[in-house]
Amino acid sequence: MQDRELRDSELYESRFQFKERRSTHRFYLIILTVIFALLTLRMYWTKTFGGVEVDGSSMCNTLQDGEKLLMKYVDDADDLDYGDIIVVYVGDYEECKGMKSDFLIKRLIAKEGDRVRCTDGQVEICYYGTGTFVPLDEPYAYYENIEDYDFEEYFVDVGEIFFLGDNRNNSCDSRYKETYGSHLTKLYKADDVVGIVPEWAIKYRKWIKKILF
Repeated sequence: MQDRELRDSELYESRFQFKERRSTHRFYLIILTVIFALLTLRMYWTKTFGGVEVDGSSMCNTLQDGEKLLMKYVDDADDLDYGDIIVVYVGDYEECKGMKSDFLIKRLIAKEGDRVRCTDGQVEICYYGTGTFVPLDEPYAYYENIEDYDFEEYFVDVGEIFFLGDNRNNSCDSRYKETYGSHLTKLYKADDVVGIVPEWAIKYRKWIKKILF
């Protein structure tokens, strides 16, 4: 009898409304939390990653013409490592004005302080702080004619990088004397690099293309 009287009382009604309001508030709080998390993830994603499309065959057989890839933006040149596939902005260089794109996709070979050379397709590097050239193991490199591919020694100066295309006989890259003429004496800058294509982005590029592109 007392329990029934309690349910019929104003106190019971007030408690019921309070629970209703609390449940509604909790629901909206969950929704707002989810929205905030999605917006935060979106901001992080757009700030960290971008898309890039391969134009040409200079990275064959690693990358193919027309492929769309995920690129991770680079803010600090110290993030660059040997062998990275990098995206380089070259739009401000006079010798690159006639290119289809202002960006090059290449492989980082040498960094500041290194010396690099190539004879009969064998790239050798004298790393900064050492005095000996060592052959570079390059399973990714593709040659149409390996005997015809060589270049003289380059010194990578302060703030510079040296990069090549994996398709060695068909690539516009850091080999100025073969590609653009000997009047150009400086290499591209590390600050020209806008991003890196991570190995996992290449390995899972088909799935990434289905999801993002």
